[in-house]
Amino acid sequence: MPWSNLVGAGCAGSDRFPGTKVGAQSLYCEETVSGRPATADMDHISLYRKWRPQAFDEVVGQPHVTDTLSNALSGGRLVHAYLFCGPRGTGKTSTARILAKAINCEQGPTATPCNQCEACISISEGTALDVIEIDAASNRKIDEIRDLLDKIPYTPTSLRSKVYIIDEVHQLTTEASSALLKTLEEPPDHVRFVLATTEPHKILPTIVSRCQRFDFSLVQADELAGLLGKIAVHEGIEIEPEAIGAIAEHARGSVRDAIGVMDQISNLAGEHVTYVQVADMLGEVEAELTFAMVDALAERDAARTLELTGRAVETGKDPRRFVESLITHLRSLFLIQNAASPREIVQVTDGHFERLAEQANRFRRHEVIRLIERLGEAHREMRSADSARLVLECALVKATRIDADVSLDGLLFRLEEIERKLDAGAQPSLAIEAPKPRAPAPKREASQPKKKEIEAPAPAAEAKAEPPVKPEAKRAAGAEVEHANRALKAVLAELKGRDDMRTYSLLTKAKVLDVSTGDGGEEIALGFGPEASFQLEALSGSGDAKKIEEIWSRLVEHPVRLSLEAAKGRREPVEKPSEAPVEAPKSTPAAKPVENAKETPVEAAGPPTQEAEQEAPGEGAKSIDDIARLIEKDFDGEIIEDGGKE
Repeated sequence: MPWSNLVGAGCAGSDRFPGTKVGAQSLYCEETVSGRPATADMDHISLYRKWRPQAFDEVVGQPHVTDTLSNALSGGRLVHAYLFCGPRGTGKTSTARILAKAINCEQGPTATPCNQCEACISISEGTALDVIEIDAASNRKIDEIRDLLDKIPYTPTSLRSKVYIIDEVHQLTTEASSALLKTLEEPPDHVRFVLATTEPHKILPTIVSRCQRFDFSLVQADELAGLLGKIAVHEGIEIEPEAIGAIAEHARGSVRDAIGVMDQISNLAGEHVTYVQVADMLGEVEAELTFAMVDALAERDAARTLELTGRAVETGKDPRRFVESLITHLRSLFLIQNAASPREIVQVTDGHFERLAEQANRFRRHEVIRLIERLGEAHREMRSADSARLVLECALVKATRIDADVSLDGLLFRLEEIERKLDAGAQPSLAIEAPKPRAPAPKREASQPKKKEIEAPAPAAEAKAEPPVKPEAKRAAGAEVEHANRALKAVLAELKGRDDMRTYSLLTKAKVLDVSTGDGGEEIALGFGPEASFQLEALSGSGDAKKIEEIWSRLVEHPVRLSLEAAKGRREPVEKPSEAPVEAPKSTPAAKPVENAKETPVEAAGPPTQEAEQEAPGEGAKSIDDIARLIEKDFDGEIIEDGGKE
């Protein structure tokens, strides 16, 4: 048969299957696999068709598939039906055509088809009448499948076996799939089926069980970059290595998408294609801009983040696309910090991965998660916002400034800042908490200036109650308790974020009583009031306390042990400061009989009541608090002054 007639026969297709292609019907612009010239009516052919693999060893990134098929061909263990599953552009149809050549090669069946015999050439060029490709998207009804089944019993016209390649097989109707089922289970010896799909879960399980399944995976960015570099050299495209890496990452594992971008880049032949040109063409945000923004977030530099946002918007970048790039970048940092084998998951080039790993060390794990959540919320708000840029700027400021966010996330952020400063050797909380115990003293002197002679004993009491060392110890202990209370809030937020509302509700009634540090880590005593006895029993009798310890230890980054106690000793710290004022007024009863001689019985009953209340073991902390309040009023001079007037 003349060459022109052979090409015409391949292009004619099938009158019964308007969407059916006999072979691939592909024409090559420079030269075909056999070296023969292509038709002259086609000046250019897409690079992804020109660079379609013609042998198993040319398939990129699928060694688990090609090696298995090669071994089956070499050992004569071919089956009647194969199912190729995987994302688009990963080589499913190309592998099916190579399998058809390997089965029908004149030197075969062989794992290495020669690509020189008439069978290999006709299959490669799409002119083989016995290799039938069917698009199930356009031939999905039962009538088309019945017509196909009627032709299956006929023997091949020129090849050893008939090969039916059914693409997007998941789009067949249920009736059509059922009609294909019996033939697929027991086809004639001269028929092989290759089913290809991107959604295997939509195929009938009875069809899947009758096929040998192969799952194609996304191709690694480094492998794609190597293939693109080879194509660039062969096609005379001068391009920067960074630009090739950007194309490989943009393709996200699809070989066809990557080569399609290279085809578009080839229109710039004669020029030196730069990374910036490729980024503009793809609508991607430059990697340098993304790295700079994440560095600014790590340094908590709000002004720098706003400056970089302005630069991105001014160069024509969509704020939504910018946020997507930042989230993708932060996801890579998250995977590097948490995954066992992050290099297998993060689809970037080796140089890009090294920079990501270095930047990941600048963040704590929870910081990366918080940034991803914050930017994710901003991305959702942008859909309905009038100014997407404003939403992004607000999100960046909240992520970097402590005082800009009053939400629970903002409080957690402040806690992180305190922990960061404490790890660095600073104690920011002590400077804030220290003045609180001294605040009431100046108010009393300012409000009662005319009673100096009555309040004279107060300074002596104060001097007696303030030894040179103890106040500092009290302040330090108070700061530790306050720090533990903030950590408790962070633990509650973590439980709520996990949707563990049972443990959350039990822990809300707890309060930090004491903090001590030992060899085994930090020991924290949590107290529960009388109204929270149920919560105390529930936490003590379950494994929730252990869970709380693990979360607490992870947040503060050192071991923490918890002890759960009833609220008995909770008021003891209040009782100790009141001892000094209790003793101070004891000098006044000697003057009271003189000033209030008429009311001697009342005064005589006073002191014994105080002693009785102090000695009564069953009274508890309430009576002492009441006495402390009365004594405090005595120091204000109200009782003495009233007695003087009477």
